[in-house]
Amino acid sequence: MADIFVIDDQHPEDLAMLQALYSRSPASVTSHLEKLQKSGSGKFMDQYYVGYGHASIGDCGSTTVFIEQVSMLVAKAVQDNPLYNGQEASTRYLDFSQQKIVDPYNHAASTAIQSRWMEIYNRVLPLLVEGLKKAYPFDPAAYKSEKTWVNALNARAFDIGRALLPLGTTTLLSWSTSLRAARDNLRRLKHHPLPEVRAVTRDIFTGLFAKYPNSFRAEDMASTDTPRDAYAEKFSGRTHFVSTDDIRRQFAPTDAEWEKILSGDIVARKNTVDLEGLRRNESDVLSERPTYAPLPWRLEAYGSYNFLFLLDFGSYRDLQRHRNGVCQTPLIDGQFGMNPWYMQQCAEHLSPADNQQLLQDIEAQFAAIAGLANTGIATTPELNQYFYPMGVQALVHASYSVPQTAYVGELRSGKTVHASLRPIAQKMLDILREDLPAMALYGDFDEDSWSAKRGEQTISSKVA
Repeated sequence: MADIFVIDDQHPEDLAMLQALYSRSPASVTSHLEKLQKSGSGKFMDQYYVGYGHASIGDCGSTTVFIEQVSMLVAKAVQDNPLYNGQEASTRYLDFSQQKIVDPYNHAASTAIQSRWMEIYNRVLPLLVEGLKKAYPFDPAAYKSEKTWVNALNARAFDIGRALLPLGTTTLLSWSTSLRAARDNLRRLKHHPLPEVRAVTRDIFTGLFAKYPNSFRAEDMASTDTPRDAYAEKFSGRTHFVSTDDIRRQFAPTDAEWEKILSGDIVARKNTVDLEGLRRNESDVLSERPTYAPLPWRLEAYGSYNFLFLLDFGSYRDLQRHRNGVCQTPLIDGQFGMNPWYMQQCAEHLSPADNQQLLQDIEAQFAAIAGLANTGIATTPELNQYFYPMGVQALVHASYSVPQTAYVGELRSGKTVHASLRPIAQKMLDILREDLPAMALYGDFDEDSWSAKRGEQTISSKVA
């Protein structure tokens, strides 16, 4: 008869040590708990950890870090990690009009650009709500209540309006992590090209080191002259951002493929996925899959697709949340303009005069960003990102296995997903249907992205 113990009331470092001792002692965890109670928290870990000789002990202790008032670029840097777990404030449900903005140049010209974006956002948002009311009038049969209808309208207005928020807008996020993963990620982030990321990294490390002194080392942040640090520093730019030129050098899209990408379509490189092997060996697993059932992990061994497509930064944030696979952080430079979906929605729901004014404002803002270097600011492509809006497009590279492609395609094709991401997810599923026709797939291929469910997706207090 198995003995089962659920223990979650101990210090994270002590819980890590309790687990690690299984590999060095056949005694029950209850006897180790007695030792812990006698020695006290901290000392128990200190007695064993240094001599344990394996970093995996740090995987057994976990903590949660809450990070507030940092730019969206910092949030993406922390989250650019396959082991990341956490949440972030949603621009699709929250009014960001009062959020502070990080200006890395701290110059009158740069501050003016960010202030102007917020002015435009605050002017356009209520106009969108009024336009949406006309397009989607209240229908008691479609909405549970008038409040649900209003929530759905506001959510769609935020969907559209977020395109105007600069990437320097501050956000809030959480990071639930093992102690080992925290240490590894912070040592990676200390070489990030953005000074704000490096400063936040040091602050996070200071807090974690103070609370978990046995799991972190002072030299993790202080040392910069080790071979490991030199290696990370040399390649930090390419490690943390991928430019359009980087992607074009790596995948060398043909003229026809490039035109396809520019038209809003997706290009899939299939030479790194064994489609013939999947069709030959896994037809039953693929065809008998129930609705949304995860495919077996072993199918990962058949390789991955490399997808290339244009996507706005706002929807890239959604896509990056899928930790399996690779979805590199694009360097935002404005060369592909605004995602067409936002512009179409504004044209549809704003008056002709208001929409024309918006187009003129966006054009002037892009020109102001391009002219920053002429104001005496020592600009860099990395720091210029803070001034582009969330609706700006970038060339995105994502590498997903067949199981990952099915998961991302099905989940992100749903109507509650952002409308500019849904077509990309649908096209991923189209590729799977073409390559593996026997595979059972369950995506939402409806072009209309309006959903009353958006008005119900909230977290609220039960007490009025």
